[in-house]
Amino acid sequence: MRKKWKPFWSYDIRKMENWLHDMALAGYRLTKIRTNKRLFIFEEAQHPQRVHYHIVYDKAMDYHLPEAIQSEGWEEVCHQGNWYVLANEKPAEELRCYPVRDGIIKRNRNILYFYGGIFIYLLLTSLLFLVLSCITIFYFGGVLTFEEKPFWIATLTIGGILWLLAPFSTIRLYKTNKQFW
Repeated sequence: MRKKWKPFWSYDIRKMENWLHDMALAGYRLTKIRTNKRLFIFEEAQHPQRVHYHIVYDKAMDYHLPEAIQSEGWEEVCHQGNWYVLANEKPAEELRCYPVRDGIIKRNRNILYFYGGIFIYLLLTSLLFLVLSCITIFYFGGVLTFEEKPFWIATLTIGGILWLLAPFSTIRLYKTNKQFW
């Protein structure tokens, strides 16, 4: 058994599908996903396989593969929650029918709006702080003072994490959804 941790795997689905394909070629068969822990669990296969994976996000409680998808050779490998991983062993040239990406596009768009809002909020509050600081220092000739409290460490840590996460998530999700349009 081999476990792989992929923290931002749902941001670029095509990249994940290619990675799963490469893992199958290396002799590892996907058996389980744990979306809340961002873990992919593999078992070592008898021999490497050429398997094409397709990841589907569907909020329907009773998701079933459409008849056309099943007749094309797609089968469910594993799922957790709303995420389903499908596999097909046919060569890529022979595949004519793929599951739809609507669920992933809608999900990523909602997350994109959330992180985009956080990013705009960070920009505006930082800009306001800089403008007020400059007015205080240069116009009024004042001095900025900061209290030595442990709260500042938490504020700077959370702010730093948000400054890294919000632009990264916004840009990555925008590029991913642009691929599907």
